[in-house]
Amino acid sequence: MEQVTTVVIGAGHAGLAASRCLTDRSIDHVILERGEVANSWRRERWDSLRLLTPNWQSRLPHYRYEGTDPDGYMTMGEVIDFISRYSVVSNSPVRTHTTVTSVRRTAVGYHVATSNGDLSCRTVVLASGACNAPSVPPLRAAV
Repeated sequence: MEQVTTVVIGAGHAGLAASRCLTDRSIDHVILERGEVANSWRRERWDSLRLLTPNWQSRLPHYRYEGTDPDGYMTMGEVIDFISRYSVVSNSPVRTHTTVTSVRRTAVGYHVATSNGDLSCRTVVLASGACNAPSVPPLRAAV
């Protein structure tokens, strides 16, 4: 079983930002993403979506908007491009098309089961999005 210090679940802006902070601290990690980078933006948003904040406020660790319209508002496609570029320039260790099927506490950390094999880690960062609901077996909730 592969071992890393930290597993980040989700390759959107939050997961990629967490990854950059881990990299800055030389903490080995991987990012697991069920689809592609910025998957929720690609698959779960409407075409006419625009951000509510001006472009100049779009920032991630060591990365910011550098376009020609700082007072404009990014479209959905521009947000996808922004997040995707950040993944590339920050050299994020993303594993796309890897669905996490379970996360289980162990004596030394966590066991993360995925569609592409299992991992063992000390810590897990959940960055899977605000609208994702956990799947908790009924027996676990009663304990």
